[in-house]
Amino acid sequence: MKKIKALIERYREIILYLVFGVLTTAVGWGVYFATFRGWKAIFSIPTSDVTGTMYMVGYTVSQVVQWIAAVLFAFFTNRKWVFTDAEKGVPISKQLPPFAAGRVLTLGIDYLVTYLGGFGLAFAFPSITAFGIFGLTLNLAEIIAKVVAAAIVIVCNYIFSKLFVFKKKRTK
Repeated sequence: MKKIKALIERYREIILYLVFGVLTTAVGWGVYFATFRGWKAIFSIPTSDVTGTMYMVGYTVSQVVQWIAAVLFAFFTNRKWVFTDAEKGVPISKQLPPFAAGRVLTLGIDYLVTYLGGFGLAFAFPSITAFGIFGLTLNLAEIIAKVVAAAIVIVCNYIFSKLFVFKKKRTK
């Protein structure tokens, strides 16, 4: 039991980052899929249409709305519960801009991986693109691409946050 406690304490920051990373991802995915599903329904875009203009506009809008929700959730949870060794008293106005800048970089990564992965999988395996569950029609290629993108983004965001946003106080 002492060994487990010691491991948890030693890796507390990474464990909490992963927990809040999963929650951030869940918030982002919920917003993304709800926004994109709504967009597709409003504009009657078929699940198989991954190249049309309205699909791309809806995809882009969904990514941006997802990003805003996820960044705000991640910033406040990371600031309060994850990077507790960071210098105290740094105003939000000093931390939020570099945090958001790092997230802009990973938004581009997420955007490319999701689109290229979803499009590539849909093209390579057209039979896996659409399936129904709980009365919803889902695109499996998009889901797989989002999972891969999330893994890459979580790692990149941790490194950026640790090195550039929630820095430890320098000792003289």
